[in-house]
Amino acid sequence: MVKIEYRRIILFIIVISLILCLNSCFAAIEGNSNTTKSFDPKETAVEPYINPITSWYHTLPPVWTGFIVGYYINPIKTPISEINFTALKNSGITDIYVLVTNDNYSQVLSESKTKADAVGIRTNAWVFPGFNYASEVAQMKIGVLLDVETYDMPAYISQIKDMRQATQGVTFSLCVKPDKWDGNQYYDLIAPLCDHIVPILYIGDYGKGITDLTNWAKNYSIYNVIYPGKIIAGIETYENDENITPKSASTVLAEIKAVQPHTKGVILFRYGLSNFNW
Repeated sequence: MVKIEYRRIILFIIVISLILCLNSCFAAIEGNSNTTKSFDPKETAVEPYINPITSWYHTLPPVWTGFIVGYYINPIKTPISEINFTALKNSGITDIYVLVTNDNYSQVLSESKTKADAVGIRTNAWVFPGFNYASEVAQMKIGVLLDVETYDMPAYISQIKDMRQATQGVTFSLCVKPDKWDGNQYYDLIAPLCDHIVPILYIGDYGKGITDLTNWAKNYSIYNVIYPGKIIAGIETYENDENITPKSASTVLAEIKAVQPHTKGVILFRYGLSNFNW
């Protein structure tokens, strides 16, 4: 009888000890969750890259948010060997979109991917209708962006479907005209056929302003609700096709900020800038 009582006492002490221990753990967890952490924006923010000399932007989303900062590259005008990929990475670029053709894709993309992989940048092939090697590009573990700037999107649906099938396992994006700003682009048809829609929201070429840009991004954010991360905004870093003067850093940043809350990211088109002129 004494032994039984002794065991009960020991068991009671053990249970009480466990409860006290758990309470201490929960209190510690709650204390941590209520602690406000401060981050140095210079340490966490990405900085979009415009040219090999000037890097800027200290207020874009931190890398961990998954916000894409892409960069179009034409290797015919800017040889891959002349690009400082470390500078690209340090300036905040997460993805490059390299223009290739049926004739040069293998060599150009191999060189691009080797250099981009070394610094942690994702590589994508930037192609136009008629490109026949999407499957081979996908086997290289490289994404594909098909540039379909047209006023007859339904005519390209078959080719888009074929390329989507050929690029299984990698990111497939469609660069298109902005719906409503430039006719009916049938986003409802193409949204299920790609990972990202990239409208060319070049406000200088469309005679628009920052308010128009903000409103467009808000109105089309519904696609990000139905298809999470669907819209990536194409942003021009020069005034317009008639005036290729580079925009100021603050101007480009304002455009990025206008679309940032409603998009998965941006891709910068840099016609006429610095050593990377087209």
